[in-house]
Amino acid sequence: MNLNRISTPTFIYTVLFLSVIQLSSNASYGQGFFKKLFKGKEKKANTELVQENIVSDVNITAPSFTLENGLEDCQHQEELASFPEGYKRINLNETEQCQNLVEIQEGKFVDAVYLTGFDYYNSWDNWNVNPYNIPSKVLKDSVDLHLYEEGDTLAWAFPLDEKRKVTSKYGFRRWRFHHGIDVKLAVGDTLRSMFDGVVRIAKYNRRGYGYYVMVRHKNGLETLYGHLSRYLVRPGQEVKAGEVIGLGGNTGRSTGPHLHFEIRYQGYAFNPEDMIDFANHEIIPTADFTLTAKNYELLIESKKSVYHRIRSGDSLWKISRRYGTSISKICSLNGMSKRTTLRVGRTIRVR
Repeated sequence: MNLNRISTPTFIYTVLFLSVIQLSSNASYGQGFFKKLFKGKEKKANTELVQENIVSDVNITAPSFTLENGLEDCQHQEELASFPEGYKRINLNETEQCQNLVEIQEGKFVDAVYLTGFDYYNSWDNWNVNPYNIPSKVLKDSVDLHLYEEGDTLAWAFPLDEKRKVTSKYGFRRWRFHHGIDVKLAVGDTLRSMFDGVVRIAKYNRRGYGYYVMVRHKNGLETLYGHLSRYLVRPGQEVKAGEVIGLGGNTGRSTGPHLHFEIRYQGYAFNPEDMIDFANHEIIPTADFTLTAKNYELLIESKKSVYHRIRSGDSLWKISRRYGTSISKICSLNGMSKRTTLRVGRTIRVR
Protein backbone atom coordinates (compact mmCIF):
# COMPACT_ATOMS: atom_id res chain seq x y z
CA MET A 1 0.00 0.00 0.00
CA ASN A 2 1.23 3.42 -0.89
CA LEU A 3 0.73 5.47 2.30
CA ASN A 4 1.68 8.66 0.45
CA ARG A 5 -1.57 8.43 -1.49
CA ILE A 6 -3.82 8.29 1.65
CA SER A 7 -5.28 11.67 2.44
CA THR A 8 -4.86 13.17 5.90
CA PRO A 9 -8.60 13.10 6.87
CA THR A 10 -8.95 9.48 5.83
CA PHE A 11 -5.96 8.55 7.94
CA ILE A 12 -7.32 10.30 11.02
CA TYR A 13 -10.74 8.60 10.75
CA THR A 14 -9.07 5.21 10.35
CA VAL A 15 -6.99 5.67 13.50
CA LEU A 16 -10.01 6.75 15.51
CA PHE A 17 -12.04 3.74 14.32
CA LEU A 18 -9.27 1.30 15.26
CA SER A 19 -8.97 2.95 18.73
CA VAL A 20 -12.69 2.50 19.44
CA ILE A 21 -12.49 -1.18 18.46
CA GLN A 22 -9.49 -1.66 20.75
CA LEU A 23 -11.25 -0.04 23.71
CA SER A 24 -14.40 -2.09 23.13
CA SER A 25 -12.41 -5.36 23.30
CA ASN A 26 -11.81 -4.62 27.01
CA ALA A 27 -15.27 -5.55 28.47
CA SER A 28 -15.12 -3.62 31.71
CA TYR A 29 -13.59 -0.54 30.12
CA GLY A 30 -16.00 -0.72 27.21
CA GLN A 31 -19.01 -0.96 29.50
CA GLY A 32 -17.76 2.06 31.45
CA PHE A 33 -17.26 3.96 28.24
CA PHE A 34 -20.76 3.32 26.92
CA LYS A 35 -22.22 3.87 30.42
CA LYS A 36 -20.72 7.34 30.49
CA LEU A 37 -21.88 7.89 26.95
CA PHE A 38 -25.59 7.26 27.85
CA LYS A 39 -25.52 8.44 31.48
CA GLY A 40 -27.19 11.72 30.65
CA LYS A 41 -30.20 9.99 29.09
CA GLU A 42 -30.66 7.68 32.13
CA LYS A 43 -30.73 10.66 34.48
CA LYS A 44 -33.37 12.28 32.34
CA ALA A 45 -35.56 9.12 32.38
CA ASN A 46 -35.32 8.76 36.19
CA THR A 47 -36.27 12.39 36.64
CA GLU A 48 -39.37 11.91 34.52
CA LEU A 49 -40.37 8.80 36.60
CA VAL A 50 -40.09 10.68 39.92
CA GLN A 51 -42.16 13.51 38.53
CA GLU A 52 -44.89 11.04 37.52
CA ASN A 53 -45.03 9.61 41.09
CA ILE A 54 -45.37 13.06 42.61
CA VAL A 55 -48.31 13.82 40.34
CA SER A 56 -50.12 10.58 41.37
CA ASP A 57 -49.73 11.47 45.09
CA VAL A 58 -51.29 14.84 44.55
CA ASN A 59 -54.33 13.21 42.95
CA ILE A 60 -55.19 11.06 46.04
CA THR A 61 -58.91 11.04 46.78
CA ALA A 62 -60.01 10.26 50.35
CA PRO A 63 -62.43 7.27 50.40
CA SER A 64 -66.00 7.57 51.63
CA PHE A 65 -66.65 5.35 54.66
CA THR A 66 -70.04 4.36 56.07
CA LEU A 67 -71.12 2.55 59.22
CA GLU A 68 -72.70 -0.91 59.14
CA ASN A 69 -76.08 0.71 59.77
CA GLY A 70 -75.63 2.99 56.77
CA LEU A 71 -74.96 6.20 58.69
CA GLU A 72 -72.06 8.53 57.89
CA ASP A 73 -68.87 7.22 59.43
CA CYS A 74 -67.17 8.98 62.35
CA GLN A 75 -64.33 6.48 62.67
CA HIS A 76 -61.47 4.94 60.63
CA GLN A 77 -58.95 7.33 62.18
CA GLU A 78 -56.04 5.01 61.38
CA GLU A 79 -56.92 4.89 57.69
CA LEU A 80 -57.44 8.63 57.45
CA ALA A 81 -54.18 9.38 59.27
CA SER A 82 -52.23 8.09 56.25
CA PHE A 83 -53.68 10.74 53.93
CA PRO A 84 -52.19 14.21 53.31
CA GLU A 85 -53.30 16.90 55.75
CA GLY A 86 -55.76 18.38 53.29
CA TYR A 87 -57.78 15.16 53.17
CA LYS A 88 -57.98 14.40 56.92
CA ARG A 89 -61.49 14.57 58.36
CA ILE A 90 -62.53 16.59 61.36
CA ASN A 91 -64.07 14.77 64.31
CA LEU A 92 -67.62 14.35 62.99
CA ASN A 93 -68.72 13.32 66.47
CA GLU A 94 -68.64 17.03 67.36
CA THR A 95 -70.87 18.02 64.47
CA GLU A 96 -74.61 17.90 64.07
CA GLN A 97 -74.30 15.03 61.63
CA CYS A 98 -73.09 12.60 64.30
CA GLN A 99 -74.48 14.10 67.47
CA ASN A 100 -76.39 10.91 68.33
CA LEU A 101 -73.33 8.68 68.07
CA VAL A 102 -70.87 7.92 70.86
CA GLU A 103 -67.57 6.04 70.84
CA ILE A 104 -67.79 2.93 73.04
CA GLN A 105 -64.30 1.74 72.16
CA GLU A 106 -61.61 2.92 69.79
CA GLY A 107 -63.11 3.24 66.32
CA LYS A 108 -66.55 1.88 67.38
CA PHE A 109 -69.47 4.32 67.34
CA VAL A 110 -73.06 3.44 68.31
CA ASP A 111 -76.34 5.15 69.11
CA ALA A 112 -75.88 7.23 72.28
CA VAL A 113 -78.85 5.48 73.94
CA TYR A 114 -76.57 2.50 74.68
CA LEU A 115 -74.57 4.68 77.08
CA THR A 116 -77.10 7.29 78.19
CA GLY A 117 -80.48 5.52 78.12
CA PHE A 118 -80.09 4.17 81.68
CA ASP A 119 -77.89 5.28 84.55
CA TYR A 120 -75.96 2.03 84.76
CA TYR A 121 -75.27 2.04 81.02
CA ASN A 122 -72.52 4.66 81.43
CA SER A 123 -70.10 1.77 82.07
CA TRP A 124 -68.93 -0.15 78.99
CA ASP A 125 -67.02 -3.42 79.44
CA ASN A 126 -66.19 -6.09 76.83
CA TRP A 127 -65.03 -8.70 79.35
CA ASN A 128 -67.17 -8.94 82.50
CA VAL A 129 -70.80 -10.06 82.60
CA ASN A 130 -71.57 -7.79 85.58
CA PRO A 131 -69.06 -4.91 85.76
CA TYR A 132 -71.42 -2.41 87.40
CA ASN A 133 -70.73 -2.87 91.15
CA ILE A 134 -74.32 -1.91 92.03
CA PRO A 135 -75.33 -2.92 95.61
CA SER A 136 -77.74 -5.87 95.70
CA LYS A 137 -80.27 -3.77 97.65
CA VAL A 138 -81.54 -2.55 94.25
CA LEU A 139 -83.11 -5.99 93.83
CA LYS A 140 -85.88 -4.92 96.21
CA ASP A 141 -86.82 -1.90 94.11
CA SER A 142 -89.53 -1.90 91.44
CA VAL A 143 -88.85 -0.46 88.00
CA ASP A 144 -91.09 0.03 84.97
CA LEU A 145 -89.44 -0.92 81.68
CA HIS A 146 -90.77 -0.02 78.26
CA LEU A 147 -89.66 -3.06 76.27
CA TYR A 148 -91.05 -2.23 72.85
CA GLU A 149 -93.75 -0.28 71.04
CA GLU A 150 -97.18 -1.87 71.25
CA GLY A 151 -98.02 -3.72 68.04
CA ASP A 152 -94.45 -3.64 66.69
CA THR A 153 -93.91 -7.32 65.85
CA LEU A 154 -90.35 -6.58 64.67
CA ALA A 155 -89.29 -5.16 68.05
CA TRP A 156 -88.65 -8.58 69.62
CA ALA A 157 -87.80 -12.10 68.52
CA PHE A 158 -87.46 -15.61 69.93
CA PRO A 159 -83.84 -16.62 70.56
CA LEU A 160 -84.61 -19.99 68.95
CA ASP A 161 -86.65 -20.67 65.82
CA GLU A 162 -88.62 -23.60 67.29
CA LYS A 163 -90.23 -24.74 70.53
CA ARG A 164 -87.61 -26.16 72.87
CA LYS A 165 -87.64 -27.92 76.23
CA VAL A 166 -86.16 -26.21 79.29
CA THR A 167 -83.78 -28.72 80.87
CA SER A 168 -82.57 -26.66 83.85
CA LYS A 169 -84.43 -23.90 85.69
CA TYR A 170 -83.29 -20.57 87.07
CA GLY A 171 -82.31 -20.68 90.76
CA PHE A 172 -80.39 -22.98 93.10
CA ARG A 173 -78.67 -25.95 91.49
CA ARG A 174 -76.83 -27.99 94.08
CA TRP A 175 -74.10 -25.82 95.58
CA ARG A 176 -74.22 -23.16 92.84
CA PHE A 177 -76.77 -20.59 91.80
CA HIS A 178 -77.97 -20.92 88.21
CA HIS A 179 -78.43 -17.40 86.80
CA GLY A 180 -80.35 -18.47 83.72
CA ILE A 181 -82.18 -21.36 82.14
CA ASP A 182 -80.86 -24.17 79.95
CA VAL A 183 -82.78 -24.93 76.77
CA LYS A 184 -82.21 -28.07 74.73
CA LEU A 185 -81.06 -27.60 71.13
CA ALA A 186 -78.97 -29.20 68.40
CA VAL A 187 -75.44 -28.12 67.57
CA GLY A 188 -75.66 -25.55 64.78
CA ASP A 189 -79.15 -24.28 65.63
CA THR A 190 -79.62 -20.59 64.82
CA LEU A 191 -79.59 -18.17 67.77
CA ARG A 192 -81.11 -14.70 67.47
CA SER A 193 -81.01 -11.45 69.43
CA MET A 194 -84.20 -11.04 71.48
CA PHE A 195 -84.36 -7.24 71.04
CA ASP A 196 -82.52 -4.51 69.13
CA GLY A 197 -79.16 -3.93 70.76
CA VAL A 198 -75.40 -3.66 70.60
CA VAL A 199 -73.04 -6.57 71.31
CA ARG A 200 -71.12 -5.92 74.53
CA ILE A 201 -69.32 -9.27 74.85
CA ALA A 202 -68.45 -11.98 72.32
CA LYS A 203 -65.71 -14.27 73.59
CA TYR A 204 -64.76 -17.70 74.98
CA ASN A 205 -64.94 -18.73 78.65
CA ARG A 206 -63.35 -22.16 79.14
CA ARG A 207 -64.73 -23.03 82.58
CA GLY A 208 -68.15 -21.50 82.21
CA TYR A 209 -70.15 -20.17 79.27
CA GLY A 210 -67.88 -21.48 76.52
CA TYR A 211 -68.41 -19.32 73.43
CA TYR A 212 -70.97 -16.73 74.45
CA VAL A 213 -72.53 -13.44 73.40
CA MET A 214 -73.97 -10.69 75.59
CA VAL A 215 -76.18 -8.00 74.05
CA ARG A 216 -77.12 -4.65 75.61
CA HIS A 217 -80.62 -3.52 74.57
CA LYS A 218 -82.22 -0.09 74.25
CA ASN A 219 -84.93 -1.07 76.73
CA GLY A 220 -82.49 -1.40 79.65
CA LEU A 221 -82.04 -5.17 79.59
CA GLU A 222 -79.04 -7.31 78.69
CA THR A 223 -79.33 -10.86 77.36
CA LEU A 224 -76.68 -13.59 77.41
CA TYR A 225 -76.42 -16.61 75.09
CA GLY A 226 -73.98 -19.29 76.24
CA HIS A 227 -72.34 -22.59 75.16
CA LEU A 228 -72.38 -21.65 71.45
CA SER A 229 -70.45 -23.59 68.84
CA ARG A 230 -69.48 -20.20 67.41
CA TYR A 231 -70.52 -16.56 67.58
CA LEU A 232 -71.17 -14.52 64.45
CA VAL A 233 -70.93 -10.99 65.86
CA ARG A 234 -68.28 -8.74 67.39
CA PRO A 235 -68.27 -6.37 70.39
CA GLY A 236 -69.59 -2.96 69.38
CA GLN A 237 -71.73 -4.33 66.56
CA GLU A 238 -75.35 -3.18 66.49
CA VAL A 239 -77.93 -5.91 65.88
CA LYS A 240 -81.65 -5.94 65.22
CA ALA A 241 -84.23 -8.10 66.98
CA GLY A 242 -84.15 -11.49 65.26
CA GLU A 243 -80.69 -10.99 63.77
CA VAL A 244 -78.50 -14.11 63.91
CA ILE A 245 -75.77 -13.74 66.53
CA GLY A 246 -74.44 -17.30 66.84
CA LEU A 247 -74.97 -21.04 66.51
CA GLY A 248 -75.97 -23.50 69.22
CA GLY A 249 -73.29 -25.73 70.68
CA ASN A 250 -71.79 -27.60 73.61
CA THR A 251 -68.75 -25.54 74.64
CA GLY A 252 -67.45 -24.55 78.06
CA ARG A 253 -68.85 -26.17 81.21
CA SER A 254 -71.55 -28.19 79.48
CA THR A 255 -72.71 -31.80 79.56
CA GLY A 256 -74.62 -31.70 76.29
CA PRO A 257 -75.81 -29.36 73.51
CA HIS A 258 -77.96 -26.59 74.98
CA LEU A 259 -78.46 -22.85 75.19
CA HIS A 260 -77.77 -21.15 78.50
CA PHE A 261 -79.95 -18.03 78.40
CA GLU A 262 -79.94 -15.11 80.84
CA ILE A 263 -81.80 -11.79 81.11
CA ARG A 264 -80.19 -9.14 83.33
CA TYR A 265 -81.01 -5.65 84.56
CA GLN A 266 -78.36 -3.55 86.33
CA GLY A 267 -76.11 -6.58 86.13
CA TYR A 268 -78.42 -8.92 88.08
CA ALA A 269 -80.12 -11.88 86.38
CA PHE A 270 -83.81 -12.60 86.94
CA ASN A 271 -85.84 -15.59 85.85
CA PRO A 272 -86.06 -15.57 82.01
CA GLU A 273 -89.29 -17.56 82.21
CA ASP A 274 -90.94 -14.44 83.61
CA MET A 275 -90.53 -13.01 80.13
CA ILE A 276 -90.30 -15.82 77.59
CA ASP A 277 -91.89 -19.27 77.26
CA PHE A 278 -89.54 -21.52 75.28
CA ALA A 279 -91.82 -24.59 75.46
CA ASN A 280 -94.73 -22.76 73.79
CA HIS A 281 -92.63 -20.29 71.80
CA GLU A 282 -94.27 -17.23 73.31
CA ILE A 283 -93.16 -13.83 74.62
CA ILE A 284 -95.01 -13.33 77.90
CA PRO A 285 -94.73 -9.65 78.90
CA THR A 286 -96.61 -6.76 77.37
CA ALA A 287 -94.80 -3.76 75.92
CA ASP A 288 -94.50 -2.31 79.43
CA PHE A 289 -92.98 -4.65 82.00
CA THR A 290 -92.67 -4.02 85.74
CA LEU A 291 -89.63 -5.63 87.31
CA THR A 292 -90.10 -6.24 91.06
CA ALA A 293 -88.41 -8.03 93.95
CA LYS A 294 -90.53 -11.08 93.15
CA ASN A 295 -88.61 -11.55 89.90
CA TYR A 296 -85.41 -11.67 91.97
CA GLU A 297 -86.84 -13.73 94.82
CA LEU A 298 -84.46 -16.67 94.44
CA LEU A 299 -81.46 -14.43 93.80
CA ILE A 300 -82.23 -12.43 96.95
CA GLU A 301 -82.38 -15.67 98.90
CA SER A 302 -79.03 -16.72 97.46
CA LYS A 303 -77.47 -13.53 98.82
CA LYS A 304 -78.31 -14.78 102.31
CA SER A 305 -76.70 -18.13 101.64
CA VAL A 306 -73.47 -19.15 103.35
CA TYR A 307 -70.83 -21.17 101.52
CA HIS A 308 -67.79 -23.12 102.68
CA ARG A 309 -64.71 -24.05 100.68
CA ILE A 310 -63.56 -27.53 101.66
CA ARG A 311 -60.07 -27.81 103.12
CA SER A 312 -57.87 -30.76 104.00
CA GLY A 313 -59.21 -32.58 107.08
CA ASP A 314 -62.81 -31.33 106.70
CA SER A 315 -65.76 -33.68 107.26
CA LEU A 316 -69.51 -33.13 107.14
CA TRP A 317 -69.63 -33.42 110.93
CA LYS A 318 -66.95 -30.74 111.41
CA ILE A 319 -68.58 -28.40 108.89
CA SER A 320 -72.06 -28.81 110.40
CA ARG A 321 -70.73 -28.04 113.89
CA ARG A 322 -68.84 -24.97 112.66
CA TYR A 323 -71.92 -23.39 111.04
CA GLY A 324 -74.53 -24.59 113.51
CA THR A 325 -76.48 -26.68 111.03
CA SER A 326 -77.07 -30.39 110.39
CA ILE A 327 -75.43 -32.89 108.07
CA SER A 328 -78.82 -33.65 106.50
CA LYS A 329 -79.39 -29.97 105.71
CA ILE A 330 -75.96 -29.65 104.06
CA CYS A 331 -76.61 -32.76 101.96
CA SER A 332 -80.03 -31.45 100.91
CA LEU A 333 -78.71 -28.05 99.90
CA ASN A 334 -75.96 -29.57 97.76
CA GLY A 335 -77.70 -32.61 96.28
CA MET A 336 -75.26 -35.00 97.93
CA SER A 337 -75.34 -37.91 100.39
CA LYS A 338 -73.50 -38.54 103.65
CA ARG A 339 -71.17 -40.86 101.75
CA THR A 340 -70.17 -38.25 99.18
CA THR A 341 -66.40 -37.69 99.06
CA LEU A 342 -65.51 -34.11 99.97
CA ARG A 343 -63.05 -32.80 97.41
CA VAL A 344 -60.54 -30.22 98.63
CA GLY A 345 -61.22 -26.87 96.98
CA ARG A 346 -64.87 -27.54 96.22
CA THR A 347 -67.40 -25.00 97.53
CA ILE A 348 -70.58 -26.22 99.21
CA ARG A 349 -73.57 -24.35 100.54
CA VAL A 350 -74.08 -24.73 104.30
CA ARG A 351 -77.06 -22.38 104.83
